[in-house]
Amino acid sequence: MAAEPVKAKKTDKQAQTKIEKYQGEEMVTYGTATDRKFPDTAKATPTYTIDATDVKTKVNATTVEDTIRYAPGVLIRKRFMGDPNGTLGMRTSNTFQTAHSMVYADGMPLHNPLRTQWSGAPRWSMVSPSEIDSAEVLYGPFSSQYSGNSMGGVINLNTKMPEKFEAQMDTMGMFQDTHRSGRNEILSGFKTFISAGDRIDKFSVWGSYNHFENEGQSQTVNAAALSSAAGGTAVTGGEGYQTVTEAPAIAYGDIGTDQQTTDLFKAKFGYDFTEDLQGRFTIAYEDRVGKVDNPNSLLRDAAGNTVWGGATATGLSTSTNYRTAGGKRFAVPGSNFKVSDSERQALNYGLGLKGKISTNWSIDTTASYYDAFKDRTISSNLNPNHPLNQNKGQISDEKPWWATYDLKLANDKFLGRDDLSFMGGYQFNHASLDLDVYDSSDYRSGAVGAKTNNSGGATQTNSAFSQLEWRFMPDWSVMAGGRYDYWQALDGHVYDYTNANPNLRIQNYADRDASRFSPKASLEYSPDKWTFRYSFSKAYRFPIAEEMFASISKLNSITTAVPGLGPEAGYFHNFMTQYDIPRGYVRANFFFDQINNEINSTSVTINGQTTNTFQPIDQTEAVGVDLTYQQNEVFDLPIDLMANTTIMDKQITKHNPIGTNSANYTGKEWNRIPQLQINGSAAYHITQPWTASVGVRYRSDSFNQLDNTDTAANVYGGVDESTFVDLKTSYKLPLNPKLKSTLSAGIDNVFDANAFEAHPYPQRTYFISASLKY
Repeated sequence: MAAEPVKAKKTDKQAQTKIEKYQGEEMVTYGTATDRKFPDTAKATPTYTIDATDVKTKVNATTVEDTIRYAPGVLIRKRFMGDPNGTLGMRTSNTFQTAHSMVYADGMPLHNPLRTQWSGAPRWSMVSPSEIDSAEVLYGPFSSQYSGNSMGGVINLNTKMPEKFEAQMDTMGMFQDTHRSGRNEILSGFKTFISAGDRIDKFSVWGSYNHFENEGQSQTVNAAALSSAAGGTAVTGGEGYQTVTEAPAIAYGDIGTDQQTTDLFKAKFGYDFTEDLQGRFTIAYEDRVGKVDNPNSLLRDAAGNTVWGGATATGLSTSTNYRTAGGKRFAVPGSNFKVSDSERQALNYGLGLKGKISTNWSIDTTASYYDAFKDRTISSNLNPNHPLNQNKGQISDEKPWWATYDLKLANDKFLGRDDLSFMGGYQFNHASLDLDVYDSSDYRSGAVGAKTNNSGGATQTNSAFSQLEWRFMPDWSVMAGGRYDYWQALDGHVYDYTNANPNLRIQNYADRDASRFSPKASLEYSPDKWTFRYSFSKAYRFPIAEEMFASISKLNSITTAVPGLGPEAGYFHNFMTQYDIPRGYVRANFFFDQINNEINSTSVTINGQTTNTFQPIDQTEAVGVDLTYQQNEVFDLPIDLMANTTIMDKQITKHNPIGTNSANYTGKEWNRIPQLQINGSAAYHITQPWTASVGVRYRSDSFNQLDNTDTAANVYGGVDESTFVDLKTSYKLPLNPKLKSTLSAGIDNVFDANAFEAHPYPQRTYFISASLKY
């Protein structure tokens, strides 16, 4: 494991010790410190790194986000295997604040700079878990090279390139036993991956194909609150339930299974201009197809026919009242049993250059482009089996694209001094979003009818940054830096073709801009096996296109954007203490965050109508600690142990409500943030080719709503306490000296925990896989 760049006043013997000893997960894995293609310019940031070997032996990895499953303070709302909306939360930023986290694969951004909430998940499926070499997790905006979108943190995925001819084939089967909402089914899926690559002198090439398909459990429990009001058509069936506020309710079915199929084609080309300077070009094409069908209704009318909710004579959805056998009334809209199909075709490519350009200067630069040139969802108004169904529906088209350029220059002997290091650079980001919604007279054929609304816009940021490190005494260093961002909101608009008010039908928003400067600083003392580091940052996070411009009216949802949103402004503190032990380390990070005007998606009352919108919360404060222990070959036994705990509390300290009927959230807990999170794993190397491991993921419950009224457990819409225990065993078959063959089997959620984070998580799931590598 590599250490930090050698400090100038260490002796050669001390420097060699720093390189050879086991540094744990603090730094990226390379052979020696000099193997790095670019200096470590994020040393002020708390860091955790996962090696590909650990993933292969300890994780049932179906998609790439599984590689960081056990990282401290990281939450991924992966609702099912293949979930296109696997949102990411880090530390004090929850899984619906996706604009607070950044994900890169070899310097190319995978995070979504346009959307947040459930639709803002990183484009995980653009990378296969089989190509990962390491994953580096950085917490907070403490490095000047990352914008305020790193308030939660940054994930850097590093992929492999061949050193000689190689070929690989992986296959995996998965099976989930699901039993919710009247369903008792075995859901299945499989994954295949093939790749080949070679290196010829200075040129290297690698190509792959990854196919994934899976049936996910139903993501919505159809339920409704019960009332004692009069009226309603008598029905039978349904199950006793409760709302998130513990009010009596009835569960009357679900929306159907979620089936996802993804094909990913990728090619990477590398060229070594010198031994220490490498260029790389990456291109990837993804075709993702989704289907939600086979909704399940538990309701029956007096004649025994299945009830599919309310509808009009013209085949549109409406809400109809029903009455239980016990005399309680509830409402069911027909759109709750709709079916849908989706397809996304996307192209992602980038060109990078990394390494030394002179004796002391290094460069790391990447230009990339992402374009989802087809992103369409087709939904029916009613269930196909509804007696009033006329195949009417709705079509939603999304047109997202973004382009980025990143240039970093670094020098570890700045101005010819061994005790100075410099890093500086420039970044450009442009992201554009356009959303169209159409009526359809025949959803089955994809017939596009009248456009009902269109909204969208773009953001653009030009940034300059730098930082300087001074190793002013043996074992002491100080780092200071800053970042300047010039942000623009462009072409914002909302066209609502159904609005009778001409003043609200067409709204074009004036372009606007803003600029902010963010200071950074850290102080480190690292005697012998100890490291102490205090880091400070002020950061600004500018609003994204969805928050300002995405006003959408769909079958069962209305979203109203806020074009005048300003930037979030946060102060971040972290104090790290680490002690190195043989083949491992013990670490503690104490952190405190204060954010002003933090943007949250909330339901508020405006002019008597409740809509989903984005609201700036005046001030939040979070305090916490994460503790990590990691050690290989404990007591010289063939056992590897890892455990981490994150304890934190985040509250709203100031809030001025919007609208006369809006709630005041002052003193409330921030939503979707667990106060306690524990991860652990133990791997036993039974023999050299045979390894068995167990992993545990625990999180305490939290609120899903800012008013903290959702207190019910194990119901749709709530966020539950959960403990997931995972098992895996793998065996390397000695087939041929040049052919590596591995068989693996595993179980996720061994004890079949039933837990929700708004949507239900998978129940007990089984895996079996095989891998061949030449």
